[in-house]
Amino acid sequence: MAIRSRFISLEISLLLIMNKKTIAVIAISLLIGGISLAALLDYYGIIIGSGDVKRPRFYIGSAISEVLLLDEKPTDCSYFYLENSNTRTFVTEEDFKGVNFNYVPKAQFSVRASVEATNGTTTPQNLYLKFGYIDASGPVAPICFATVFVSDTMNNYTTGPIQCSAKPKNVKHFFLEMTGDCDNCLYTISKCEGGFYTKIELEK
Repeated sequence: MAIRSRFISLEISLLLIMNKKTIAVIAISLLIGGISLAALLDYYGIIIGSGDVKRPRFYIGSAISEVLLLDEKPTDCSYFYLENSNTRTFVTEEDFKGVNFNYVPKAQFSVRASVEATNGTTTPQNLYLKFGYIDASGPVAPICFATVFVSDTMNNYTTGPIQCSAKPKNVKHFFLEMTGDCDNCLYTISKCEGGFYTKIELEK
């Protein structure tokens, strides 16, 4: 009986040890998984839905209210205008409540546009595109820049991924600026056409 009791005691001890190891392995796995998920979320800087992580894409929403949409394509493909060397600024309505990026992003700009010039002004003409963000203190200087050379015929223009200059930090809103580069000019910009969208996409 004493020997049997020892065997039972040994079996119980082994089971307890194995259970502790199993619990430890599960705990470590959960910890690693949590760190990996956190790293992914921090990598892209934007959390979409429940556990769905995407590269952020920004589209032109309302041209009248100058709204910038995050991962939401516009409901219409209307045109809007930009005169001479003026600037139009499109801003996200959503408050991102101080989100931080842990990397300096690259930006790819896409725009569908044309320019009409008068009084001896020639085409093509530059259209300057700038992307930046707003923190609690107000607008931060743009961090991503691109220039497209726009002709008098409506065309699609897409830049290569362009390295931005800083990490977005304490972000409340994002903005996209479009600035003309000539006098006596009228730029026409289309939000979308045939599956092509005027947008900016961020990546690492």
